[in-house]
This record gives sequence, C-alpha cells and structure tokens, in this order.
Amino acid sequence: MQYLSYFISQSTTPLYGGDRESLQIRPFRQMAAGDTANAQVWSMNNHTGTHIDFPRHFSIDGKTINDYAPDFWFFENVFVLRITAQLEELIDLEQDTINEIPAETDFLLIHTGFGKHRNEQIYWERNMGLAPTLAAKLRERCPNLGIVGFDFISLTSFQHRLVGREAHRKFLLESQILVVEDMNLETLPDRIDRIVCLPILVDQTDGCPVTVVAY
Repeated sequence: MQYLSYFISQSTTPLYGGDRESLQIRPFRQMAAGDTANAQVWSMNNHTGTHIDFPRHFSIDGKTINDYAPDFWFFENVFVLRITAQLEELIDLEQDTINEIPAETDFLLIHTGFGKHRNEQIYWERNMGLAPTLAAKLRERCPNLGIVGFDFISLTSFQHRLVGREAHRKFLLESQILVVEDMNLETLPDRIDRIVCLPILVDQTDGCPVTVVAY
C-alpha cells in the first residue's frame, strides 16, 4: 500500500497562485504548557494539498460531496498514463494515446514527473493544465471513468486561467469527471490494482482534501 496524497503542512504545502495566508496550523491545547491533552486548530482553503473538485466548484447548483455514495470512492480499474509535458502546457492527447487507456478505466492517473518541482515557485506559477477538449475524449473512451488525478497543482494552468475555467466546466459539469489535483505520484508502485480515495466529509462542500491510497 502507498499514499498518493501529500501530507498537509503549513511550511511545505504549495497553494494555487502562491497563496501562503490561507493555510495555518497552530496549537489549541498543549500538554507541554500544562493542558490535559494536545489539540490543534486548522485553517485552510478547502482546495488545499491533494484535493478533489466537485461540480459545485464551478456551478451554483452542481453536485457536491453529498451526491456521491460511499461505494463511489473505491476503484478497481486504475491506469497510469505517463507523459511528458512542458511548462504551462495545456495537455491534450492524440487519439493513439487515448486508445492506450483501457476502456474500463475508472481512475486515471496522469504522471508527468512535475511533482519533483513541488517545492519550487514554478510548481504553482508555471504549471501545466488539462485542455478543455480532453474531457470529452476521455469520457468517450472510458464510460466508467470517475476521477482523473495528476501530479501538478491544478487542472488550470496558472498562466492560462480563462482556459482553465472552461476546462473545469468541461470535466466537472459536461463530462462528469471529477479531478484530484496535486497528487503524490513521484514513487508510484510497480503495479496498482486498486485505489481508495476518501474525502473529508464536510456537508455540501464543492471540494476538499482527500486521502488516496493505492494497493
């Protein structure tokens, strides 16, 4: 088994647009200070770290976490697509590459190797994104596809934000494919049979951190 999520850390977690203010983790109770137990206060944007986007993220009346049954979060047909992408590239895939993805895939991992830059400014400032046209191609090829996850900070390239908004709508709303952003794919296991992707259960949320485990 292996985590495909990053631990959330106030000092190391990058946030879209270079935001450093919305993530704070501080002590609330400390045994070292004489309290009876340890506790923390967490303050963060719900799209922090390895997290999932729901349709409500880009639609007033789109689906939220409440619209997904518990069994949705277990995936048994996982495919890893390894590609090379350039800084700021809007990733689209030729049909030959699309055809390499098994039609039964329910969780697609896109590995670019960009995760090695996670501690650098280019990770959020010059990240690649997914092209709007890719959503329909993936849906046509994989009727059961539930989630696409990838090793860059957002489906939206920070340098192509208008296109990124369109891409979010194409994936989340038109094609009904959820996205998991900022995944830890640097040391993927040789084989992945299944994935469990568990969200934080916050009522009616449009997105939240997820713990993704591959085995």
